[in-house]
Amino acid sequence: MELVFLITPYSFQIICNNYINQSIFDSLGSFAARYVAPKKDYYHMFDFYRWDENEINDLIQHDYKWETAIDTTTTWRIGDGTASFYNYIYYTVAGFSEIDTFRSNQIREGMIDRKTALYLIEEENRPRYETMRWYLEIIGLDFKEVINTINRIPKLYTQVNQ
Repeated sequence: MELVFLITPYSFQIICNNYINQSIFDSLGSFAARYVAPKKDYYHMFDFYRWDENEINDLIQHDYKWETAIDTTTTWRIGDGTASFYNYIYYTVAGFSEIDTFRSNQIREGMIDRKTALYLIEEENRPRYETMRWYLEIIGLDFKEVINTINRIPKLYTQVNQ
């Protein structure tokens, strides 16, 4: 019965947004693997090796010559511009982004303290306008129009001082 409650909104969005194309089979397969298939026992690398952001940054920047973005100090989620775009929407409309979730998880795991997390969240949630401008240009959308549209979306929160 729970599956019906999960499938219904997915189906509704597929129909309403005209997602019926060649990608439907991949999407349905992903849905089935995630929600329908029996759970399998599997392991993640970080079940055995503790995530250490400083160690990983040192490795990727020095050993692998990882390129960094020009508009953020972080090394994660800097790929194609998509993350900067959807995180801007999340943060603008809901008041938090996946950055907040990541840092909250680090607090729970004892990797950083709350004060450090709040500092990093403030820094990393700053809009990455140059990356978003580039991304929106690539996908054929007008930067100013898109940003203005996002900024007009009703907010789901009331801003409070921390």
